[in-house]
Amino acid sequence: MSEAPAAEAAAPKKKGKLPVIIALVAVLAGGGFFMVKSKGAKKAKPAVKLGPISDIKEEFLVNLKDAGGNYLRVAVSLQFADGVKAEEVEKSMPAMQDLINLRLRSKSLGEIRSLEGTKLLKRQIAADINSVLSESEKKDGEEKPPEKAEEKIPDGWDSAKGPVLKVLFRSFAWQ
Repeated sequence: MSEAPAAEAAAPKKKGKLPVIIALVAVLAGGGFFMVKSKGAKKAKPAVKLGPISDIKEEFLVNLKDAGGNYLRVAVSLQFADGVKAEEVEKSMPAMQDLINLRLRSKSLGEIRSLEGTKLLKRQIAADINSVLSESEKKDGEEKPPEKAEEKIPDGWDSAKGPVLKVLFRSFAWQ
């Protein structure tokens, strides 16, 4: 008789940890599966690639906004995103030249003398031209989403997305 109560007392202790371990492994495996699946579901954005370089044939000779009679002489080339149509560029060339001329005239000698000032000028010219080319590409009534101010610009480029990615100064002289 003493053996029967001992067997009954041992049975409840044998429930064990196996069901808990199996449930824990199943939860972790399921969570890992969904994490991996959600990372793979993100669509990769198509990369913008550099395309052709177009020279602006005329040099720019402008008076700077300094009162000292300083002037700037610049020859400019533009590097476009791959896939930009040459006929669109040619059609917009007078507008692009006007924008470059206005941007150069708005600068003082102190602003363009430093390397950082010259890089800023290139980024501003790229943004000006991109706004004109984007307007010409818009269809009737179509609205484009606003630009992101925090967009990261790749090293060596003056714009993160086109049509103009780089502004190249073939000559740059002031007096």
